[in-house]
Order: sequence, then C-alpha cells, then structure tokens
Amino acid sequence: MKKIYFILLSFLIILISCNSDVEKDFENKSILPKTLIYKKNESSYTSVINLVYDGNKILSVGNKNMRNEYLYDGDKIVKETKYNYESGKELKISESIFSYENDKLFAVDKIEYGQEFKYFYIYNEDGTITKGEYDLVNKAGKEFKKASNSILTIENGNLKKTVSNWGYDDIITSSRYEYDTNTNPFKNILGFNLLLDEIYFGSELNLSSSNNLTRHVFVPINSGGIIFEFYTNNMVYEYNKNGYPTKKTTYDYTGKAIDIIEYQY
Repeated sequence: MKKIYFILLSFLIILISCNSDVEKDFENKSILPKTLIYKKNESSYTSVINLVYDGNKILSVGNKNMRNEYLYDGDKIVKETKYNYESGKELKISESIFSYENDKLFAVDKIEYGQEFKYFYIYNEDGTITKGEYDLVNKAGKEFKKASNSILTIENGNLKKTVSNWGYDDIITSSRYEYDTNTNPFKNILGFNLLLDEIYFGSELNLSSSNNLTRHVFVPINSGGIIFEFYTNNMVYEYNKNGYPTKKTTYDYTGKAIDIIEYQY
C-alpha cells in the first residue's frame, strides 16, 4: 500500500512540475513589447512608438510621425506597408510583399517612393544565405537588373555577419554582429524570425534575431571611390526578472552614449 502511495505521490509531483513548466512557457511566449521609447543622448528628442497585436500577430507599429501595417497569411507575414505623416496627411512610402518556400523567405517585392525592387534569397549548402537585389529598369516590361548582393551568415537564429557587394565601383562592405544570451524583446512576435534582414523600424537592427545585439562592427573591405569610416557600436542592456530587456543604451567606439531605447511590455 505504501509503495502505491509513493508511486502516486511521485506521479503527482511530476504532473505539477510539468504543468508549471507549460504555464511558464506560455507566459514567456505571451511577453510582447507594447511601447518603445527612443531617446537621443545630449538632445531633447524623444519618440514613443506603440505596437498593436492580435494575439502574437503584430498589426501595426507607429507614432505621430509614422505607421507600419502588417498582414498575415497563417503564421507568416506576407505584407508590410509603411506610412509617414506630413502636414497632417498620411502618405504611403513603401509596400513590401513577402513570399516563402519551404517555410523560408524566398522573395521580396518592394515599392519604395515609386521605385520598384526585388530581392531573392538563396540558401547555400554551407549554411549562408545569398540575397540578390534587382532594380526595375523597364517599367512597361517589368524588367529588372541585378544591382547588388549580400551574403548573410546566421547562427542560432542570429544574424552574425553580412558581406555586401554594392554592385558598382567594386564597393564591398562587411558588418559583424555579436549577441548576448538573453531573449530578444521581439522574439515572440509571430513571423519576425522568418524575415531575416527585411524587418526593422527605428534604430533597431536585430528584430528577427533570437538574442540581443551587443556589438555591431562595420568594415569597408573595398571602398572604390567612396570614403567609408570603420565604426563600432556597443549596446548595454538592463533586464527584468524574466530576462527581457527594459532598456538599451548604444555607445559609439569612443564610449559615448548615442541613444537609449526603453521597452515596456
């Protein structure tokens, strides 16, 4: 009888533990940033951006100067439309259509300020991703020519490196990214992880990553006739009890604070 009692007690403890883990996981997945407050150091500039959701699907991001709208097909974002407010009027500045193959981003059709672009993503055997950019040259015939390409290196859900060939004057540049092990505040937004380098607003560079960007290094490899400056930005975070950032301060290579972003959930 005692043996049966201990077996039942052990089973009950395991069941309670499992339920607790499930509840904790559900709570973590429901953590979403509701407000972003951007501040420029040594300036009075402040921008408050509000994010609106339907569950874990993002519907819009915006403030008094701009608004981004998002459209889903199932669990994937298939359209992003950006607007600016000028003289009290809302003007559409860009529209991006996202296409997928095998649950991976395949193509982006973008119209920005009246100019049309296409981007294609090729997933290479070595794990890198080649992004090709094409510009519209004949609107009547919808003819595009290749303008540039980039090689993206992604590890553990984080964009680690980008090498970009600008397509003219032999200009090649590289960006390297380093991360911490804490959760990106945007990780729980459905579909963001599939958009690679195609999702951004404000000064955020890592909306689709798993973790938080702590260092960004820009290096000109071959600058052609353009003068580029090597630069490094470092990011320092403050976190809440769940491991999500509540504040990010970005510093330049001299250690001077550039801007601050506060996250409210």
